[in-house]
Amino acid sequence: MHTSEADAAVEALDDSALRARLARKDWRNDPLFIRDEQVFSQFRVARARDDKARIGLLAEALNERLLEHSRKFALKMRMVPGLIDNPRRAALEIASCIWEHLLASASDAAHAEKAFGQFFKRRALDFFKGLLAKKRKLQSSLDTEDVDEDEVPATDDLDELKDFNTPDLLAARQQEFERVNSRLLEILTQKEYTTYTLLKVDNWQVQEVAAALGVTVKSVNNYKRSALAKIDKEFKQ
Repeated sequence: MHTSEADAAVEALDDSALRARLARKDWRNDPLFIRDEQVFSQFRVARARDDKARIGLLAEALNERLLEHSRKFALKMRMVPGLIDNPRRAALEIASCIWEHLLASASDAAHAEKAFGQFFKRRALDFFKGLLAKKRKLQSSLDTEDVDEDEVPATDDLDELKDFNTPDLLAARQQEFERVNSRLLEILTQKEYTTYTLLKVDNWQVQEVAAALGVTVKSVNNYKRSALAKIDKEFKQ
């Protein structure tokens, strides 16, 4: 395995040279490959300097690597199709979770700069455990059949439970979610889907999404409008 160069040398590269270096893939043998730790470190430097061109280059490269790491992790942990219906969705959800930790937690960011692989594995496992917990909780709800007579709720409460918490309805809601999400993956481009989920599900700021995707705020707003228009056409006919 090659020895990586100093961060200062990477920082000194102009944008054209950096783009070429970021395109190199052979992390085992290529002395010009830029490690994940360095890519993220330089991304933080660029954000601190508000260097938008540099932020875009580094965020795009880091996002591509995160998606690939996430895809491999999902397949290794057999998350597809047991927990998530397809590899693309699994990679997007894991990568979104990792981005959230990178941008929101100073300790996670520091960890990533020192040992990106360890950081990724730790947070990806947290995501995986969270999915397992949700699945067990849902399964427990679906499997609940017997109720102690002493714990039977009042008639009004029982009617409400019948309306909203029956196993059939819980299963139906899960199926509906999976149907809608699968349809979103079909009708939206990758950037539209990522933008929509980060903004609407994970409550990211537009600027954070722009940095994660390596695009301008204007582009994020365009992806958002396009996604909303497609969703409105698809689901509100």
